[in-house]
Amino acid sequence: TAMPEKAAFKGSTNGLLAMIGDDDTITGLLLAGCGNVDEKRNSNFLVVDARTTQAQIDEAFHAFIKDPRVSILVINQYIAHEMRATLDKFAELGEKRPAILEVPSKEHPYDKTLDPVYQRTKLLLGLRD
Repeated sequence: TAMPEKAAFKGSTNGLLAMIGDDDTITGLLLAGCGNVDEKRNSNFLVVDARTTQAQIDEAFHAFIKDPRVSILVINQYIAHEMRATLDKFAELGEKRPAILEVPSKEHPYDKTLDPVYQRTKLLLGLRD
């Protein structure tokens, strides 16, 4: 018997993962098979180091959110904190795609005070530290 086709999300184009992060994070995700380079030699990741400018990070962010193939954008939490105003503007637009996922890095462990999801949840539940 033939296997039924999987139901795709409306407007789905196979869901590419894009990444903005430090060398260790990007290397791990590439080793997990999340890397992609298209026919124009554009990659789905940006490695951020001491020489990377904020303009380069913003340019990559805007390229990733405009790419209809990108479903999830993974950003290291410390980088997301540096571009919080840009991320907040994106959130205000109410776009459902791509989902922005902030992750800790080896050199910058998770900080709940910088996590907007944690802060919103805490506020909604009326929790105090």
